[in-house]
Amino acid sequence: MNYKKLICTVLLLGSFATAAKVVNGEEATFSTDSIESSTNAETSDSTTNPQADTTVADDESDVDETAYDAAGNLQFHHPVPFEKFTLEPPAFRSARSTMSVQQAFINQVAPSARTLANSNNLYASVMIAQAIVESGWGSSALSKAPNYNLFGIKGEYNGQSVTMKTQEWNEKDGWYYINAKFRKYPSYKESLQDNVTILKQTSFSPGNYYYSGAWKSNTKSYKDATAWLTGRYATAPNYGTTLNSVIETYNLTQYDTNNPTVQTNAMYRLYNPNSGEHFYTANGVERDKVIKAGWRYEGIGWQAPRSGAPVYRLYNPNAGDHHYTPHLYEKNNLVKVGWRYEGISWYSGGSKVLYRLYNPNAKAGAHHYTLLKSERDNLIKHGWRNEGIGWYGQ
Repeated sequence: MNYKKLICTVLLLGSFATAAKVVNGEEATFSTDSIESSTNAETSDSTTNPQADTTVADDESDVDETAYDAAGNLQFHHPVPFEKFTLEPPAFRSARSTMSVQQAFINQVAPSARTLANSNNLYASVMIAQAIVESGWGSSALSKAPNYNLFGIKGEYNGQSVTMKTQEWNEKDGWYYINAKFRKYPSYKESLQDNVTILKQTSFSPGNYYYSGAWKSNTKSYKDATAWLTGRYATAPNYGTTLNSVIETYNLTQYDTNNPTVQTNAMYRLYNPNSGEHFYTANGVERDKVIKAGWRYEGIGWQAPRSGAPVYRLYNPNAGDHHYTPHLYEKNNLVKVGWRYEGISWYSGGSKVLYRLYNPNAKAGAHHYTLLKSERDNLIKHGWRNEGIGWYGQ
């Protein structure tokens, strides 16, 4: 029996511009991501169209809510034309620091990908590479907070979706714009889990799984898996070679084994009853000094890996408080408005989320970070704003 192929002609151009305004550590970001896509057309394998654009739709009328094509195939939309994808996007080169933007993105998705892939007979290296290529290193509007859609999948996830304008193509009308619903996830972890579900459960006839050729048990190496995905997950003929290049360049095969022992540092959490500020440090000497100055020691906030994406520490000499961020652009903007950069305080990595909240009424200690959902929810009830994920810990 011939199985129907998942035809996803992909035309997504990842051009984006971001302007950010930061005042006392509060961030307001306005972004426009241009993304191109096409409908599933068996007669077209084109992967370029500079006119295509995907943004959050202003007009949600006539929304395409179809996640599957007429043949029952799930529709994927990729943010970067595969022949235009580069291992180091030019837009990122000016933002390089001690830790590259690329490695920082890998550190965000790798822990969950490794756990999910190794427990589901899949290659974590391939999953991470797909996330990189399909999201344009996390630059697409779909992959950013609050959508976290790494793989550009249409439809809903647990009833959640985001409507975006996307350009589609068919033989009759050529290129045209529609508003389409894309799956919206609570975090990258759920997006990765959904990808596992697709690779493991997609079937067009009983007992035959469409992506079984990408499973570890049916392959000799990750290259067999990427070859199987080419023409199925994406029709671009260079899809597999693109994934292989990413895997080889960033040594992603290291994630194809079970979790190794990760060395971490305990992050001490302290509270200033006078200013209301929380302070975080891995330095025991600094912790003891702050306690002597009247701060309350609140124990270990989380475990931070000894390597990964850097979290920068800054000090406001006017308000007398600290701010922490893994975002280089936010650090640079704060320095421009008078904050003192105090270096890398710790690293982000792991599967545990540190939530970031903002108190619009506080003059100092306006931001708070916590591993506890209960604390996050309680602060929101008292007027704090939820700013999503601050970074990750072990």
